[in-house]
Amino acid sequence: MLTMPTPHGDHGLAFGMPEVRLLRRALRIAMKSDPGSGAAADPAAASDAPTASAFWLLDRAIAEAEAERDRLRAFHLAELDLQRRAVPGSAATYLSALSRAVDAYAHIPTAADLAALRAIAELPCSPRERSRRDTLLAYCTDLADRALDARLTAEARRKAGRPRCAG
Repeated sequence: MLTMPTPHGDHGLAFGMPEVRLLRRALRIAMKSDPGSGAAADPAAASDAPTASAFWLLDRAIAEAEAERDRLRAFHLAELDLQRRAVPGSAATYLSALSRAVDAYAHIPTAADLAALRAIAELPCSPRERSRRDTLLAYCTDLADRALDARLTAEARRKAGRPRCAG
């Protein structure tokens, strides 16, 4: 039986997505290569070599793990939206859900997220909790600002590459 990357808590795969893409590319190359072209003349060593079907099964297992990660991400983002709509009553749960979405799924905070964070930051709390809220607000604001800058830069480059009409 084949083994595959194991789930790591509720964050998805133990491998990051760049590593999974690299592994899948290597699997495609291995599946296309000629199994008889190896330098091993030892028949016992050749029988231990993985077959194309083993590579295919591993690729399918990785694809299933990716699909499960996508389902889990969608669930957590839906939970985040639900908790955001229940703020201020769900402030603690919302902060946890937002932290998880940002850290585990590279979620870029939306304008609604930032508005909810600002509203939560104004609620009374202990100094330690105030620090946590302010830190999360600053981090999420920075992420959103960087994402906006990247989108604007990409749009400017796209427009600059377009030929102008003579008029």
